[in-house]
Amino acid sequence: MVIVPRPIDPRDIKRIRKELGITQEELARKAGVTQAYIAKLEAGKVDPRLSTLNRILRALIECQKARVTARSIMSSPIIYVRPGDRVEKVVRLMKKHNISQVPVIDNEKVIGAITEKNLVRRSLEDEDIYSRNVTEVMEEPFPLVSEEEDIEVIKYLLEKHPAVIVQGKNGKPIGIITRSDIFRLG
Repeated sequence: MVIVPRPIDPRDIKRIRKELGITQEELARKAGVTQAYIAKLEAGKVDPRLSTLNRILRALIECQKARVTARSIMSSPIIYVRPGDRVEKVVRLMKKHNISQVPVIDNEKVIGAITEKNLVRRSLEDEDIYSRNVTEVMEEPFPLVSEEEDIEVIKYLLEKHPAVIVQGKNGKPIGIITRSDIFRLG
């Protein structure tokens, strides 16, 4: 028995292209057609030749492979502290792992964050900061993104925050992305 796959409806190209976050112009350039042709194709106004449709599909597959997601650049497992830990432990972890921020996680839920910058500022105000509880010095939690989030969204978030926490499909934290992870991409 021969199984014939369902042919792709050319109008599905718009949905796929948008999921990949590319413009009609980018797709057209990669597929060797005009942007106007892609627009007509997505609107169902042209019936493409099989060879043209194959070029467009190959371009979409190439874009899919090139797409950088949170999962592909995150550091895992996450180095974190619990609410009951002391600041002394935070400092030890930061030195040991050469990191400048840690999330505060309680029962697999991110409830806060501690940054090196905040610890330095707080240590100037408080001589006894090392014996303080994490909850006394923690800040707002880092933003959360799904493991499939696109690199452009992550870059935007990292302009305003020192790190981003990656959540798995089950909603639990599975990784962390920092500015240095973006620099490593080149």
